Amino acid sequence: MNENDLDVLKRVEQRVLWLATRIIDEANRREGGQIKVGGHQASCASMVSIMTALWFAHIGGEDKVSVKPHASPIYHAIKYLTGELDRSYLTTLRQQGGLLAYPSRTKDPDVSDFSTGSVGLGAVAPLFSALTRRYGDAHFGSRPPARFIATVGDAELDEGNVWEAISDPATEGLSNFTMVVDLNRQSLDRVIPDIHAIRLQRFFADAGWHVVEAKYGSRLTTAFAEPGGEALRARIDEMSNEAYQALFALGGSDLREKFLSGADSSLQRLTSELDDASLKALVTDLGGHDLGLLVDTLRRCDDETDRPSVVFAYTIKGWGLPIAGDPLNHAALL
Repeated sequence: MNENDLDVLKRVEQRVLWLATRIIDEANRREGGQIKVGGHQASCASMVSIMTALWFAHIGGEDKVSVKPHASPIYHAIKYLTGELDRSYLTTLRQQGGLLAYPSRTKDPDVSDFSTGSVGLGAVAPLFSALTRRYGDAHFGSRPPARFIATVGDAELDEGNVWEAISDPATEGLSNFTMVVDLNRQSLDRVIPDIHAIRLQRFFADAGWHVVEAKYGSRLTTAFAEPGGEALRARIDEMSNEAYQALFALGGSDLREKFLSGADSSLQRLTSELDDASLKALVTDLGGHDLGLLVDTLRRCDDETDRPSVVFAYTIKGWGLPIAGDPLNHAALL
């Protein structure tokens, strides 16, 4: 992807994030102490790069995508920007007859490919749809090609039905299926342990899947190649998820002090020329928010011709918002 296309994609990403955040904000404007309805602004923010890359640089034709349940406002924002949702619906999230909090094929005005309100359903419905497409093509003649993509949260993989589907021999060889895992390492009430991501990747690999990561953004990848870069990579990789998540909510000298505490001299030299803002941008530069990397990774999955793929996209819950990385941001509202 050239720089001009990437710049346009970044501007689209910011517009989608703003609009989804505003859709939720409008739904929660209450007078006189009325109960707010929520909307998962932080969960939307962690998905915005993935969904921008998918809708504006990857899918087309007969491709089908299941949307992570808590990213429903991102989906509605995209459908508005593509002219498939009337503006009047933008102020109706969680209202009767309005936009649903979870994507629905039967109740949303911008009809989604799959209903994903039941946790775990969105992870496997496209997988079995790909299986059905293969059966139909084999028995009744080929139709135009279609890719089936599932976007899920990392905690959603706790559902047992997901692993039953992944290990089902009938799904072997489905190269037109890709699962994208939003690995923000935060669920409703905990930071997911480090070993969890490694274990998940092994499960997929043992089932014969093509497993790839979008872990580091381009700034970090470039920094890794500089003197002291290996120390930088080791520093990030060796931090527990809890310690790394805590960095997102810090700024200024606080992040520098926390991140560099006990660091060796090569890492100190590498970061010495960076101001505090630049250091934070570097340390939190994750692959799940690098649009160029995401597009390239999705295309790599297309190149697999004999097995399904899974992408572990490392993201920040609340990315781009003041609540980024906050341990209580699951239900937080701006």
